[in-house]
Amino acid sequence: MIIMDKAGKKTRDIAYHSAKNGGMVTVHSEAARAYSKYLEERYEITAYEACKQLDISRLDAIQKTDIRGEYFREQWVSDFYLQFNDGTAAVRELVSAADLTRRSEMEKLELSRRYWAALGVVDWKVVITGQ
Repeated sequence: MIIMDKAGKKTRDIAYHSAKNGGMVTVHSEAARAYSKYLEERYEITAYEACKQLDISRLDAIQKTDIRGEYFREQWVSDFYLQFNDGTAAVRELVSAADLTRRSEMEKLELSRRYWAALGVVDWKVVITGQ
């Protein structure tokens, strides 16, 4: 699984009904589907959004150190945006252990972290998948 996919990227979509979200949700990998099943079981999570699109106009305000410039001109999506019972929000990015060794993946993770921190989301985590 590649984290923070480019929006509109051709992927194999997996659609399912989410009881927490009261409707259909679409994810782009088996790992994301497995993680969404976990989210459905967590009592402290009231809702979640898969493939949450980042606002490209906000990317210019993010610190650019150690992230390649072209990433700031692309439209990205984060894997999961969560809402908790206490009203707080969180973001989870899924990545395989093998991809953690790739500089490009680390740059995308950092871009995501900086983006969400700028919006006040402090509960940002990476979920390492087996894929």
